Parts: sequence; structure tokens; C-alpha cells
Amino acid sequence: MLSPSPAQSYQGRFSPSTSREKRGSLQEGRGGNVSTRLEAMTAALSEAQHLAESSDLDGRIQAEFRHALDHIRHTASAVQKGFAAGSGDIYAVLPVLATQRVHRAAQLARDLSLDLENLDVTVETEGLQDLYQAVGQLHRQLEVLCKRR
Repeated sequence: MLSPSPAQSYQGRFSPSTSREKRGSLQEGRGGNVSTRLEAMTAALSEAQHLAESSDLDGRIQAEFRHALDHIRHTASAVQKGFAAGSGDIYAVLPVLATQRVHRAAQLARDLSLDLENLDVTVETEGLQDLYQAVGQLHRQLEVLCKRR
């Protein structure tokens, strides 16, 4: 059975049509203090990044790895701050996560643009049609939003 795409998964959990009760809150999980576990995970990711940077990996691979780890660290930090605030309300974290996705999408767009220039992405690249459709939809929505300003 195929799992839903990240967009479908996100939309199903956090769409405007989903009630606040169903969306849940940032409650401590069954595994204990989530905030402490996020701190430990962040430290482990920093160590992994240091190991990757001290290796002889290609600079582009290191940069991709660094961007991915930065995204994870920022997300973990936002969730951790949500716990620290004590409210447990997911609404305190969602705007921060949305801002991070905007920054990450801009970075990915710049990276993909370079990949296209360097011919690392071609018409045969898997997922290119899905990307084209997603970017088209995003462009249309951004156009409407930016015209409002």
C-alpha cells in the first residue's frame, strides 16, 4: 500500500477544515520528555554534520546534507520551543514551521536551478513532472497572494 505524499499527509492533519481538537496539541509523548529527546537528537545531528564535513565527501553533497540537517534542527527547535512555552498549542508552532518551509523551498529552488544549469536534472529525472505541477500550483497561489500586497 502506498503511503500518502508529505503534502497529502500534512493537508489531512492540518487543513483549515480539520477541527482544532483533531489537530491535537504539543503534548509530551509516551516516550518521556520530548523536549529532552529533541535536544539529544539535535546534538547527535550536529555531530553527524561535523563528521560529514571532516570527510572527503564532495562539497555539493556536504552542502545538501548541511541544508537537510539545518531543516531538521530548525523544526526540532520550533517544536521544542512550543513545549517550552508550556501552552502545548500547535498554533504556536505552525507559523514558525511555515516560515521554515518557505526558506527551505527558496533554497531548494535555487539548488534545482543550479542543477538544471549543470544538467544534473534532465527530462528523464524521476519526479520532474510532479515538480513542474507543484511549482505551477505554488506559482499561481503566490501570484494571488503577492498581488494582494
